[in-house]
Amino acid sequence: MIETIASVRSNQEIIEGYKLLEVQLNREIEHSPGQFAMVRPSGLLEPLLRRALAIYRGDGTRVEFLYHVLGAGTQALSKLKSDDEVDILIPLGNSWPLATSAGQRIRKAAVVAGGIGSASVLTLCRQLKETGVETTVLFGAADERAAVGCGLDHFRELGLPMIVTTDDGSLGEKGLVTSALEKALSNDVETVYSCGPWPMMRRVSEISMANGITCYASLEAPMGCGFGVCVGCVVAVHVEAQGYGSYKRVCTDGSIFAAETIRWDVNAMGD
Repeated sequence: MIETIASVRSNQEIIEGYKLLEVQLNREIEHSPGQFAMVRPSGLLEPLLRRALAIYRGDGTRVEFLYHVLGAGTQALSKLKSDDEVDILIPLGNSWPLATSAGQRIRKAAVVAGGIGSASVLTLCRQLKETGVETTVLFGAADERAAVGCGLDHFRELGLPMIVTTDDGSLGEKGLVTSALEKALSNDVETVYSCGPWPMMRRVSEISMANGITCYASLEAPMGCGFGVCVGCVVAVHVEAQGYGSYKRVCTDGSIFAAETIRWDVNAMGD
């Protein structure tokens, strides 16, 4: 983890309510698919805390963050202009596992992205393609506008097999992305990766476990610091004996977890 100041290169509005922030770091910092950063405009007194953002794309000193403008933190980020400065902690968290539990290379995978959860998996999809993993992308959003805002075109540019669903049927298949997963999942899929709303990831976990398939989920939780001190982002996990170890910090123990370890019913975030 490195704390530094970055310069804004652009803060493009993809579609109303969804923006792509590109920053220039003052040094080259390595990061892996699935990791995130804590970001806030420099010199801003309110909100005080940085906002956790998944690393969407990046190489060398250039990093991009895709975000949905909702609360005070993202509202503040949305006002950034070229050459403005941001305080940033990067990289944080773990990364997507790219091998089976036995340490063998994954041959076939499914990636399930729900809404702005797409920000955590674009680089994963690119890496799976580059390493020769047969990958199907299932991309779900509320409607066509949200799908475009969540980077649909960037996923299409990868050229991977893709199933798009929208809740209202305005684009792709009408219905939930989890229903599409149930229909598309085959026995030779070895790993399912997911990031999106809590109910979606819980259902993806259930479908994967029912089919005997390893599943990983990238969780989102309120974070104060991003590096484990504030303990504000804990989630309940399955353990044999309840106690201190029955909770994990999303920021440092995750944000990516084996889905079977999460007590989805206890946390129930977003339900």
